[in-house]
Amino acid sequence: MSRNPWENEVFATESLESIDRQFLPGTKQEVEFIEKELDLSAGSSILDLGCGAGRHSIELAQHGFHVTGIDISEKMLEEAGKRAFDRETSVDFIRCDLLSLSNHFNDRDVLFEGAICICESGLGSPGWEKDLKLLRNIHGLLSNNAKMILTTYNGLRKYRGDRVNTKCFDFLTGTVHWKVPDDWHGNEKLCEDQRVYIPSEMKILFEIAGFTEIEILGCKPGDFKRNKLEPDDIEMMVIGTK
Repeated sequence: MSRNPWENEVFATESLESIDRQFLPGTKQEVEFIEKELDLSAGSSILDLGCGAGRHSIELAQHGFHVTGIDISEKMLEEAGKRAFDRETSVDFIRCDLLSLSNHFNDRDVLFEGAICICESGLGSPGWEKDLKLLRNIHGLLSNNAKMILTTYNGLRKYRGDRVNTKCFDFLTGTVHWKVPDDWHGNEKLCEDQRVYIPSEMKILFEIAGFTEIEILGCKPGDFKRNKLEPDDIEMMVIGTK
């Protein structure tokens, strides 16, 4: 099995440039929405899963929250630390595979008052069992009545649009097969399988993990709203309460 592509420094560096270009301008609007949905006062603790270079972590910390950002990419976390320093902001950045989350916090007496996992940052491991394990681990790290906000691919769009393209999407397993182009100049031939879910599957996973009051909304980067999910939306937002 190949390692996580985000552990490759060349890939992470090039991806960061693309992420900044596409998503950084919409960060403030997304954080305003996140704050309103989590409904927390300044000083509350928030867990940012798959935080990348910290665009949400840093913005939330600037608004007075105590933020812990988790990511597997050393390059991303290095950049996150620099950006937090430049903005004179304190965030606790931790390098960790999300599937090992419970092991990392096992000996810590810590509960978070909110959690976010934005922009396909964590869910999607091949096999629903791993994603269920992740959701259960997150649920266990939250205080009572805490909310989690997750954005992920909308599987409905895949089944409607990519079903015939079996080279990249296996519609029998709901799995996207991704790899870097053959002419990519990096030092590894990176590839990854990602499970995508239809809304009803995602709701079931959240319910089994212990979440209640589960809502599934439409989701567009830089324009987070309480919009109804449409079949052709690229992403969906899932909000659950412990």
